[in-house]
Amino acid sequence: MTAVEGLRVGHARDQRERTGCTVVLLEPEAPVAVDARGGYPTTFDTHGIEITKTYVKRHAIFLAGGDVYGLDAPAGIWRYLIERRRATSKGGGKMPLVVGATIYDLFLANMKHVNYHKIAYDACRNATDKPVPEGLVGAGTGAAVGSYMGHQFNTKSGLGSCVLKLPGRVKVGAIAVPNSMGSIYDFRNGELIAGARGKDGEHVEFEKYFSEYVYGRSNRKHTTIGIVATNAMLTHEELFKLAQVAHNGLAMAVRPVHTSEDGDTVFATSTGRVKISGERKRMVDVIGYGASICMASAIVRGVMAAKAT
Repeated sequence: MTAVEGLRVGHARDQRERTGCTVVLLEPEAPVAVDARGGYPTTFDTHGIEITKTYVKRHAIFLAGGDVYGLDAPAGIWRYLIERRRATSKGGGKMPLVVGATIYDLFLANMKHVNYHKIAYDACRNATDKPVPEGLVGAGTGAAVGSYMGHQFNTKSGLGSCVLKLPGRVKVGAIAVPNSMGSIYDFRNGELIAGARGKDGEHVEFEKYFSEYVYGRSNRKHTTIGIVATNAMLTHEELFKLAQVAHNGLAMAVRPVHTSEDGDTVFATSTGRVKISGERKRMVDVIGYGASICMASAIVRGVMAAKAT
């Protein structure tokens, strides 16, 4: 995703507890929109970037593990931004503005003992415009997919990234952390590549688990979170549309998706480096479709990178 000009991406993790944080630094600050479609999202300051809000530019977007404990991550990002003079905590200056979302790490033993403040700060220090590392890094460190049969039957996952070049020098990219109740399918051929497995080790599709799911009891918590970014100069309303359409990428790769027990959340941002040429509405359509492809690809790449680790 760092092929989109104006972005730097950094990862950090707590190796002992197998959780982490990924930070996308927006340089300079850029407008951000969000669309949460799961029934149980855990997010930070998303109300501040809703469609009716006045100031929607942010300095950073974070993705983290730890569920509600991961919401300590902004403190570390604020510290980094203030130290680097990209923002100031003093009145009259630019405040350090951050948004983000977290996942519930399936392998996390004791979340409250993890210092997400420090992890997020380290992620900022590690941020670079080089190609994004994938797999068991940052927010993808503790991710897993296919948890509808229980966590003991799911498959390890990780963070993935993707970018597409579009007409008129426009680029669109995505970062995804699949930590879903649903299993993961390769959207290009429909192949089930990761997810719930039975005791024999074979994949079990959700369609074959309806009754057990409806009448069973569990404490499942899941979500797929991600960010799409473009260098095209988009309005906040267009970014909101982009976040909405990018959820199609989740539907292409995750089955089932957007359930009552998922917290599926997608952020969208624009670095505004390229003016849109041609028919504007059609170009926005192309960017949205490209974002969907990038999101689906990033989900698949995150799973495959975790498998290869």
